[in-house]
Amino acid sequence: MKILIVEDDPMIAQSVEDIIKMLDHEVVGVAESGDAAIAICNEKDPELALLDIQIAGDIDGVALAEIIRDQFDIPFIFTTAFADKSTIERAKEMGPFGYLVKPYGIKEVNAAIEIAKSAFDRLKKAEKANQNISKIIDNSLFLKVDNKLIKVKIEDILYVEAKGDYALFKTKAKGYIVHATIKKIEEKLSDYNFQKVHRSFIVNLAKIIDIEESNLLIEDKVIPISRANKEALINRLNLL
Repeated sequence: MKILIVEDDPMIAQSVEDIIKMLDHEVVGVAESGDAAIAICNEKDPELALLDIQIAGDIDGVALAEIIRDQFDIPFIFTTAFADKSTIERAKEMGPFGYLVKPYGIKEVNAAIEIAKSAFDRLKKAEKANQNISKIIDNSLFLKVDNKLIKVKIEDILYVEAKGDYALFKTKAKGYIVHATIKKIEEKLSDYNFQKVHRSFIVNLAKIIDIEESNLLIEDKVIPISRANKEALINRLNLL
């Protein structure tokens, strides 16, 4: 993995570089300032950055993280020996993929890199998956299924069921398996007559036949209702 080190203490920078090389990663550059780090990003295309929060210069580590996040789209890990509360709050807003408190050793660095890489890969995978659900046009969704875009009327959807990294859109006539997250689907259908009733199910309220204590029925499908979602479901119904 190609890693950028941003650290203005030469001794610490050398120590971190040695650790990264021992972990069989490539150090593409060591920067003492934000400007130097940006130049390395432009020239060397790092895949991860270790950022000291309190680097000298006009661009501190937090401001640099925002630039790296927005312009280069790579994961970053903050490192620091001490930071005041306001700096920590700013750092949290940047969405770091890890945090290392000095002094740290090879085990801590290795764990931080592996966790950051895994979290970033999951994020990119989810973003790619969610591209399989198009914008809503003419009260219909275009679902990407087997390299085809299939138009499905929203009113025809009975329910959506999460299946790992995929989701089943069930209509009366057919089911469509799409690579997408249940969270993204919920956002797409939020303005329509749909309600999340379980971590794995979103239902079309108009298609519900009956509701019992912990489940509901749509067609011949019994769908569980979680405690966390039951109140929201009841609030959406027209009760007498």
